[in-house]
Amino acid sequence: MFVQISILFLALIGAASSQNNCKFSKNAVKATWKIENGALQIVYSNNRINNNQWTAIGFGPGMSNMNVIVFMVQNNQVTIRTGRTSGYGPPQFDNQSNVMSQMVNHSGSTLNALVSVPLNFNGMNVQNCQTWNKK
Repeated sequence: MFVQISILFLALIGAASSQNNCKFSKNAVKATWKIENGALQIVYSNNRINNNQWTAIGFGPGMSNMNVIVFMVQNNQVTIRTGRTSGYGPPQFDNQSNVMSQMVNHSGSTLNALVSVPLNFNGMNVQNCQTWNKK
């Protein structure tokens, strides 16, 4: 069973371009994101995630109806899955993940990842998402 560590979610519409890196930092989570080569590229770090725990990035106005990228650490291996939420429960994972991982590393209690998703991520236009909140 996975223990929830944190969820980061995009909530509002703003502007991001390949020239601008948007940034978020709160407690154990740090992230930057930008539009790069027709995709939303995200550099994500969480320094408080241990074995058999997970952390996630979510896209949407709140905890329900979000598209999510979930980083799961199990047996000291990282798995990245995409899916959707319908409330405060666990997400329903996609049959095929819609995320490209350029780099993922878990060492000690730190997870570092470089991932990208299409600008139309699971039917949601993420090209202009801006506001990040930690839950």
